[in-house]
Amino acid sequence: MLTVHHLGRSQSERIVWLCEELGIDYELVRYERRSDDRMAPPEYKALHPLGTAPVIFDGEVALGESGAIVEYLLATRGEGRLAVHPGAAGYAEYLFWLHFANGTLQPLVLRLWSLERVDPPGDHPVLRATSARFEAMLE
Repeated sequence: MLTVHHLGRSQSERIVWLCEELGIDYELVRYERRSDDRMAPPEYKALHPLGTAPVIFDGEVALGESGAIVEYLLATRGEGRLAVHPGAAGYAEYLFWLHFANGTLQPLVLRLWSLERVDPPGDHPVLRATSARFEAMLE
């Protein structure tokens, strides 16, 4: 059975969502971030050499990195759903949106989250620029 190790407020949210969309049977193991520094607890970091979220175990397969997990689940459990195959119309656009989440959107969200933790004044130039870029992306 597939086991999804889910760390709150992390990229593992998208793996749980994908499993639900595909109707995959899976076991969810949830971890909370530490209260002192908002990082993963030691038991989560012990799951994978990088200590990052998400991590799945599928039989003998242990896999980290949400983009890799998305591609793995679509290939092994997707049964052709939610994926566009090479040569099909829209394949390039599919690849763009598949990688946009991690390559462009996630770093920006992480920057906003980090700024939230240090609580800069509302007119701080980095906060203003980052917020403006995020809002422009959502249009």
